[in-house]
Amino acid sequence: MSSLDSELRAQLAATQATLAGLEAHFRATIEQLPIGIAHADVDERITRFNSAFCAMLGRSAEELRGKFFAEITYPDDKEGSAAALQRLLRGEVPHYAIDKRYVKKDGSILWAHVTVAPLCDAAGALDGAIGILEDITERKAAEAEVERVHQELIRASRQAGMAEIASNVLHNVGNVLNSLNISATLVTSTLRNLRSESLARATSLLQENMRQLASFLGEDERGRAIPAFLSQFSAHLSINRQTALAEMESLTQHIERIKHIVATQQAYAKRCAVMDTVDLATLVEDSLTINRGAFALRQVTLSREFEPVPPITIDRHQVLQILVNLVRNAQYACGASGRSDPCVTVRIVRAHDRAQIQVIDNGIGIAPEHQGQLFMQGFTTKTDSQGYGLHTGALAAKELGGSLEAFSEGVGRGATFTLTLPLAPAERFKRAGK
Repeated sequence: MSSLDSELRAQLAATQATLAGLEAHFRATIEQLPIGIAHADVDERITRFNSAFCAMLGRSAEELRGKFFAEITYPDDKEGSAAALQRLLRGEVPHYAIDKRYVKKDGSILWAHVTVAPLCDAAGALDGAIGILEDITERKAAEAEVERVHQELIRASRQAGMAEIASNVLHNVGNVLNSLNISATLVTSTLRNLRSESLARATSLLQENMRQLASFLGEDERGRAIPAFLSQFSAHLSINRQTALAEMESLTQHIERIKHIVATQQAYAKRCAVMDTVDLATLVEDSLTINRGAFALRQVTLSREFEPVPPITIDRHQVLQILVNLVRNAQYACGASGRSDPCVTVRIVRAHDRAQIQVIDNGIGIAPEHQGQLFMQGFTTKTDSQGYGLHTGALAAKELGGSLEAFSEGVGRGATFTLTLPLAPAERFKRAGK
C-alpha cells in the first residue's frame, strides 16, 4: 500500500468520524427539543418520532410506533385533521397548521398546534408527512376559563338586576381583558416566531438524503448548514419558550383577576364587602402587573415613588379595580398625546391619618370645561368608552371612606388622579363588624 493510499484512507476515516459526529449531534438535538416531531406514511400511520412526542402523549415508543394518527386523535377532530392531511398529500397545499386535540394514554386531552409538511424519499417521491407539535393545552384552558367567567358574568348581571352594576362589571372586566388580550397576542406571536416550518424543511431534507446522510452533511452546502441551523433553532426555541411561559403566567393572573371582579360585584350587590389588611405598595404593584403588557405595547416609561405607609384594612378588590382603571387611563392619555417621551408616575404618600395613591401622566391633559364632569356617570372623552370607570371609581372610593380627585393644568399638560384612603377602616365597616 502506497503512502498516498494510506493518507487518503486516513483522510476518509477522519471525514467519516466527523460526519458521524454531526449525525449524532443532529439526532441528539431532535431528541432534546421540547416540541414533538413525528413522521407519518401516506396511510397516516406513525413511523418515526422523537421522545418529546412520546412524553406529550404519555405513551411509550412501542405503543406509538405503527399506530394510525386517527387512533390517538380526539373523535371530534378526526374528520378535520384527516381532510387537512389529505389535501397536503394531494399537493393542494404546500403545508398547513391547525389546532387539534389528542387523547393521551390516561384519557386526558392534549391540545396541540400542529404544523405539517410533506416528506419525500431520496428520489423525490412523496413518502408521507412530518408534523411538529407544540403543546397549547394551557392556552386553550385559559380561553375556556375566560368564556366560563364571561358566562358567569352575564348570569351575575342578570341576577343583580341592576344596569349600573352590570355596566361597572363589564367596564372592569374590559380593562383586564385588554391586558389579557395583549398577553395572548404576545404568546401567539411567540409561537408563530418558532420557525417550525424551517425545522420541518430541514428534517425533510435529511429524510430525503437518509441513504447518503454522511456525504450530504459533509459535502452538500445545504447539509453543512444544518448543524448550525439546529444550534440556532435550539437557542431561539429556548428564548421563545421562556417568553411564552411568562405570558401564560400573566394570562392566569388576568383570569384570576376577572374572577375577583365578578365576586366583588356580587358582594357589592349584596352590600357585603370583604375586608383585608394589605400592603398598599403590593396592591399598587398588582395593578401595574395587570397593565404590564400595555406599558410595553405603548412604550410608556413607568416610574415609582413609594413612601412607606402602614398596612391598611380595606376592600382589596374594590381598590384594585380603581387603580387598574386609573393606570389604564394614564396609558391611554400618554398614547393619545403623541409624545416621544410618554411617562406615567405612580406615587404613594402618607397624609396624616390617610394614604394617597397618585397616578400622574404627561399625556393629553384635561380641558378646563371637562374637569367638573369627569366623575359624572356616562361622561367620557373617549370614542370607545361608556364613561363608567371614573364614576364607579369615585363611588367606590366614597364607600371606602375616601375620595377620588383629578387635577390638570390643561390640554397637553398631563393629569394627576389622586385616590385617598383612610388608614383605619371606614365607620360603616366598623359598625358592621367587618
